[in-house]
Amino acid sequence: MKKAIVIYSLMIAVLALSLISSCTEGFIPEDITTTPPTGGPITYETHISIVMSTNCTSCHGGSNPQGNLLLETYNQVRNSAENGTLIQRINDVANPMPPAGLTPASTRALLDEWVQNGYLEN
Repeated sequence: MKKAIVIYSLMIAVLALSLISSCTEGFIPEDITTTPPTGGPITYETHISIVMSTNCTSCHGGSNPQGNLLLETYNQVRNSAENGTLIQRINDVANPMPPAGLTPASTRALLDEWVQNGYLEN
């Protein structure tokens, strides 16, 4: 009985560690080059795709994306922003995406503005 409890505890610890360490690179970079030109619109091609590739596609890309959520293309990102929880999770202090922590406020504001302006593609 004791042996089973020890094995079960070890399995839980390994699972917990793998969940905690998944989808992180150890830090969230300070603002990347996502600041729109003065007076210019925020578009997926120019601004949002950089945010996605820097912060999201390492886990939400490829042939086996986490949570079955692909964030590699304009349509995938727009669909998740419109019909999913993408923007909510990016802004969620208690349960952020990426799990390493909130992206800088200016990057989150950029995504919020992209949504408010109608998801411009290019």
